[in-house]
Amino acid sequence: MLLAKPDVSLLDHLAEVTRLGATLADRLKLPEPLRQKVILACAFHDVGKATEDFQEYIRGRRKKAYPHALASLPFILLAEGLLNQQQGTDRHALEATGAVLTHHSPLGARLYLGYRGSRVTFHESLYAFLTELWDLLARYGIGDLPSVSEFWHSLQGLLQSAPADLLESVLELGAARHSLRGLLRLQQVERFARVKATLHLADWLASAQQPDPHILFLRNGASAIGRYARQLEGPLREFQRKAQSVSTEKVLWLRAPTGTGKTEALLLWAGDTERLIYLLPTQATTNAMWRRLRRIYGDDAVALAHGRAAYMLRIESDEDPLDARLFGSVFARPVVVATLDQYLLAHLHGRHWEERRTLARCATIVLDEIHAYEPYTLGLLLEALRRELPARLALASATLPESLLQLFPEGYLVEAEEDLWQRRRHHVQLRKGSLLEEGMQQARNFAHQGRRVLVVANTVADAQALYEQLQATGLPCTLLHARFAFRDRQHKEERVARPRPGSIFIATQVVEVSLDISYDVLLTEVAPIDALVQRMGRVNRRGDNPSAPVLIYTNWSEGARRIYGQDVLERSLEILQTLPAEPTDEELARATHRLYEYVLHTEAWQQELQEGRQTLDELQRILGCYTIDLTDEQLRARFTTRRGMISVDVLPQCYVQEALQLKEQGEGWRLPELLVPVPVYWLIKAPDAFEELADLQVRQTGLPYDAERGLRLTDDWQTRVEASIL
Repeated sequence: MLLAKPDVSLLDHLAEVTRLGATLADRLKLPEPLRQKVILACAFHDVGKATEDFQEYIRGRRKKAYPHALASLPFILLAEGLLNQQQGTDRHALEATGAVLTHHSPLGARLYLGYRGSRVTFHESLYAFLTELWDLLARYGIGDLPSVSEFWHSLQGLLQSAPADLLESVLELGAARHSLRGLLRLQQVERFARVKATLHLADWLASAQQPDPHILFLRNGASAIGRYARQLEGPLREFQRKAQSVSTEKVLWLRAPTGTGKTEALLLWAGDTERLIYLLPTQATTNAMWRRLRRIYGDDAVALAHGRAAYMLRIESDEDPLDARLFGSVFARPVVVATLDQYLLAHLHGRHWEERRTLARCATIVLDEIHAYEPYTLGLLLEALRRELPARLALASATLPESLLQLFPEGYLVEAEEDLWQRRRHHVQLRKGSLLEEGMQQARNFAHQGRRVLVVANTVADAQALYEQLQATGLPCTLLHARFAFRDRQHKEERVARPRPGSIFIATQVVEVSLDISYDVLLTEVAPIDALVQRMGRVNRRGDNPSAPVLIYTNWSEGARRIYGQDVLERSLEILQTLPAEPTDEELARATHRLYEYVLHTEAWQQELQEGRQTLDELQRILGCYTIDLTDEQLRARFTTRRGMISVDVLPQCYVQEALQLKEQGEGWRLPELLVPVPVYWLIKAPDAFEELADLQVRQTGLPYDAERGLRLTDDWQTRVEASIL
């Protein structure tokens, strides 16, 4: 008997994967020709395990075997050619061939190059096995292929060549000639992605011992959010009911002030969707939403996808980390909470792009905090949506400028009711002077009054300087910025969520979209209006108290000028000067719109937007059906979803011994706890501050670090690198 696994016959495995693939093809609403391609791919994907060396390997008599996906190539290539004749489709449409060949490896120009000239020998029972496989195909509606004997006769010619050599065989495509490898790159992207994604999902489900494909789809989502909404205080707000009532709309635009139930409105609109992908700007906001949606839809239904998802799953979930990470990373759970980067990397053809794009295409996608992205990222997003609009799309923000909305597909606008916009939560005071000097003294005064004080600086260096000066006074202070180790940052976020009276929280822009906090008073350096509105949303968050003091210091630092630009800061200050002392949420939203009207029409903003669009367009045209090769320097330079502040993780020297001990104890997965993100250009401008730590496959840095102040630049290093954004 031919084996697929030590305890599973090859025929049983192929039958199970084919059953799952057929069900998934139906659930994903694949057209019949593609459904047949999926059946074919599932039935043939592991035929290459019928080699003598694989059967020896699976029985423990060999240490390695010839790649079975490559050994399957002659079979699927011939079978798909016959199916194309039967369907009357293009004979060069080889979606199933590409899917089978790459079900363990990304499709690319170097795939299996090392196996050229290497032939394989198939097991003597292969013909009898194919006879049984033909019965399996007939059960799923593919019964018009030639007989097994005819197939066998045609197959002999292909088996005379090494499978890898078939990839270099030349085929005609119109007036052009391409190798089979090149022809696979030129397949219709959507068709190839859908066939490969369905095969992959079916194979993973079978291997993960979860043979029910329906676990990949959300059941009774409207009931789940309805139960959750009934547990909240008071009835639904008018705009939440409105969002629920327009659930048939394909595109929703939602604008509602902070703390009024925007998330609930979005979920009510999503209703009974079978797939929900909720995209947010940062890992911190994504983690918080993941916890929240698990309470609504259940732990098993909700996945997390971002750069540190594997770590979070080990810490906070009882699931098998491998299965949970795999299904989450490819958007295969019913509900996926992810950073926008994960969605965009799929459109830049990162690993497993086929699954993510296929599943996103038939999902309800929520883009929350849409205001938070720079123009390059927005350009990537707009181009991705232009090419592949999901089944349903929602854009949401407390500050959703009309000029920004016009860039996106036209939607049905739902706004919070008028009384919610008329809240006056803040008393705004423009103060001459700088945050570092006049602001520090005022922060002390507020703290002595027992106020919980939030101080927001525009650069890490300024925030660290404020912390050191205020801490020296003996007041309880906490500092948070982006250059803390993950573990230390988590501890700080927990601490600042429950501030004591008289405490001071000094932060950078990390508070704008990352933390659900509410303080009594805000002191901040002038910044763009949209950033200031987000900062103001962290004091008197729900408007339950009298207007909270907001002191905005009008002398900005050199670091702020480099980050935001002189013209944006000047325009923001002009707009601030037109606001009343106690602006309503509506007046703050309009102020944001005024700034966007200016910024979106600047040459620099438009240029970055177009660069994002162009990057995605060029990469997709270059790659076709290939997965991006990150060893190619030119391609790697384009494989980024952000501009300006690209970061890399480094390990402070003070944590090196702890990191090595974790590895020795078999807990190397905890290494992310100790890593600190730094701007990538630091490594270029100050290379001698960093060195490779081969044992941990990470860079260590000798820059000073402690858990209270984070990573710091000494005076010597300060002159060698510029101030960064966070």
